[in-house]
Amino acid sequence: MCLQKAGLLCLLLLLLSTAADAKIVFSSRHDGGLYGIYVMDDDGSNITPLTESETLRPCCPTWSSDGQQILFKRRAKRNANYVLFLMNADGTNIRQLTENDGSSINGGRFSPDGTSIVFGRTYRKNDELKGGIYVLNIQTGKMEQISDIWGIQCDWSPDGKQIVFALGQTIGVNSTIWIMGADGHNPRPLLPAPGPGEFATYRSRTRWSPDGKQIVFQQKEYKYVSIPNDGNFPVYKAFRYIVCDRNGGNIRQLRIPKDWEGYGIDWMEDGESIVFGAYVGIPLNKPLPRGFVYPPCNIYKYHIWTGEITRLTNHPGTDGTLDWISDDVLSVSPQGKKKVRWGALKK
Repeated sequence: MCLQKAGLLCLLLLLLSTAADAKIVFSSRHDGGLYGIYVMDDDGSNITPLTESETLRPCCPTWSSDGQQILFKRRAKRNANYVLFLMNADGTNIRQLTENDGSSINGGRFSPDGTSIVFGRTYRKNDELKGGIYVLNIQTGKMEQISDIWGIQCDWSPDGKQIVFALGQTIGVNSTIWIMGADGHNPRPLLPAPGPGEFATYRSRTRWSPDGKQIVFQQKEYKYVSIPNDGNFPVYKAFRYIVCDRNGGNIRQLRIPKDWEGYGIDWMEDGESIVFGAYVGIPLNKPLPRGFVYPPCNIYKYHIWTGEITRLTNHPGTDGTLDWISDDVLSVSPQGKKKVRWGALKK
C-alpha cells in the first residue's frame, strides 16, 4: 500500500512539473492544411495540441493573466469572418465571445485583472470599410468601442492604464506604433512616423514587457515594383525587431538577421528574452518572383543580452502567433492531452 501511494505521488509530481513547463501557446498550420493551437515548454519540448480544424482556422492565442484560460480567434463557420473564442487551458470548454455579424476581429488581449478583452474590429458601413478598438467585458458580454482608430494587435500595459497598438496596414504608406489610455483617451503616436523614402515602413505586433517599462515590436521595410507584362511585386529591404521604452525613447534594434520576416512576438523569461515566429531567408532588395514559396515559419528564442538565437520548433509548416506566460502564474496544464512530434504530424 505504501509503495502504491508513493508511486501515485511520484506520478502526480511528474504531471505537475510537466504542467509548470508548458508556458508557450502558439498557432500552427501544417503541410496538410490543418490549423491548430498548441502549447509547449520553454525549450520547445512537449508540444501538445489543444484545438485543431482544417476549416475554422484557429489562431492568435493568448493566455489569461492567471493562466487558466486561452483567448483565440477562429472562423465561426466555414468561410466566415473571424470571431473571438475562449477555452480552458487544457483545450476544453470552448465558447464563442463575439457575434458572427460580418465584422472581422483582429487579435485580442486580456486586461491584467482578467475581466476584459481589448481587440481591433473592422466592418463595412455604407460600402465603406470602418475600424475601431473595442473592449469586451467577459462576464456581462458587453462590448464598448473606445476608439474609432483602425487599431490592430492591441496590448494592455501590465498596470492596466494604457493600451499600445499598431495601425491597420495601408499598402505603401508609412505606419508607426500608437498608445492611448485604457479608456481610449489621448491616442497618440508612441514613435514618430518614418520619414518619406524609397521604402515604406510598417510597424506592428506590439507587446509590453512584463515590468511595463519597455515595448517590443516588429518593423517591415518594403516597396512594390511594377514589371511590364507581369504585374506588381514586393521588394523587401529589411525586417527588424525593435525595443523602446514605454515613452518611445531609447530605441534599439535586436541583433536578428534582416531577412527573418517576423510572425508573432512576445517577451519571455521575465524580460530577459524574446520569443518570436519567423520565416528565415526572405530575399532582400529584389522583387519576389511570381509563385515564390515561403520557407517554413518556426519559433525562436532570442536572448537580449547575449544575442543568442535558439530555434524552438522545426517543421515544414507555419508556427506563428504566440504568447508566453511565467510559471509563477501558470496554474493549469493540458493534462491528458496527447504529446505530438512534428514528424508524426507530417505523415
